[in-house]
Amino acid sequence: MSKGFTIKKEEYTPLADFILPSITRDLAAFTARFPKINLAYLAAFTAKLQFVKELEAQLVIQENQQAATAALYKEAAELNTELNFLKENFKDAALNTATIIELKAALTTHNIEGALLLIEALKQFIIAHQLQLQDEGMTPLFPAKLQDHITSLAALNVQQNQYMNARKTLTDKNKTHYNELYIYITNICNKGKILFKETVTQNEYNISKTIKKMKTSKPTNK
Repeated sequence: MSKGFTIKKEEYTPLADFILPSITRDLAAFTARFPKINLAYLAAFTAKLQFVKELEAQLVIQENQQAATAALYKEAAELNTELNFLKENFKDAALNTATIIELKAALTTHNIEGALLLIEALKQFIIAHQLQLQDEGMTPLFPAKLQDHITSLAALNVQQNQYMNARKTLTDKNKTHYNELYIYITNICNKGKILFKETVTQNEYNISKTIKKMKTSKPTNK
């Protein structure tokens, strides 16, 4: 592992999944140089990996969080597109577009809390200039549509935060098990890099390279 490189807790189990086939295949070579890395060690590593996986599966947190995040960002992107048309209506009506520009930036950077405040401010401004904007092509229902976005984005944001907090609670509560899995991962990888130095196999025990690989493929053992 390179200096300063850290492993996120959500990367522990997929990283261990990638390492497990390698250490299983290379166990005899490990045991020959590091006697404590034996069948019992491999069994303990496998059991710890499965235990942590089951902890994470209890609430199906990762999948739910990803779904909530995807829905949230999808709606933010859709609103961002709608604002492009509204911005032109503002320009044609000679109205200040600063709030729209700021809101689009907040949506682009997924600053949902900030975006919600700006949507409300924009809605109030539109209501005050509604007839003028309607003359330039804005639909009369646009303020109501913005209110729908406020309600929906707020609900999705709360849901996403709940899943994020649930995952944090889960990992904090089971910190010892995560730490033990981390120790297995780093111990195997540190020794594997030494054992297979200057060979192709060495890359299988390089944590930073393995994390990059696992983001574009799936481990063979499930």
